[in-house]
Amino acid sequence: MRLHVLDGGTIEILDWALFQPDAGQGVRRTLADSCYLVVHPTRGTLVWDAGLPDALAEEPDGHRVGDIAVFHVNGSLERQLAEAGCPADTVDFLALSHFHPDHVGNATLFSRATLLVQRDEYTAAFGASPGDHGFDPGTYASLRERAVTPLDGDHDVFGDGSVVILRLPGHTVGSQSLLVRLPDTGPVLISGDLAHSLENWTRRVVPTFNADVDESLRSMDRAAEVLDEEDAVLWVQHDHAQQSTLRRSPHHYT
Repeated sequence: MRLHVLDGGTIEILDWALFQPDAGQGVRRTLADSCYLVVHPTRGTLVWDAGLPDALAEEPDGHRVGDIAVFHVNGSLERQLAEAGCPADTVDFLALSHFHPDHVGNATLFSRATLLVQRDEYTAAFGASPGDHGFDPGTYASLRERAVTPLDGDHDVFGDGSVVILRLPGHTVGSQSLLVRLPDTGPVLISGDLAHSLENWTRRVVPTFNADVDESLRSMDRAAEVLDEEDAVLWVQHDHAQQSTLRRSPHHYT
């Protein structure tokens, strides 16, 4: 089995206090926006999160979102997948940690993938008031026509325990994380937006835009138990310093 780390863009946060309320005024921070490809030797392929839209690479100064952030894309996710030997239109499963715009930007690429998402997250995304959840339907409209497996908890993707989606709500109503048990590297827990930095994970800091603070804290506690039980490593998708140390696709982990 192979795990590829993909570059889904970077995010320049203009006010870090939105993510760490005690950060003070005027603090900026750069976040990674990593995505991941899992290639199972016999049972198919999974892409975890779809990053920022490849089209943003045409905006050299980035795409500003109000006073919150500037989105930057330097490399095409579509190209990275092709270079890894797994073109987007051949991917079997697309799993989204949640439906915020920085995680769904290239969802339209995965034309034959079955979507794996928590049922309440999907209902919120395609319900009457997606904006109440911080969702923008225009960023994921194509997913309405795709095959979907709605989840009501944890899910064993390939049926052999190697790749397990964990229901860890709080950031959104149906947030999830991904546990990948690699033969050589060992278990890796890929965070989704359970935390936006390693510091926030350690300190149990919850961002101001969050569906349920108490549920987020319970999910963090559960994730900590999984890390301990599995002797796993936590990869925080948005932690730029950590993600920069990981080998990038087409190199991979086994």
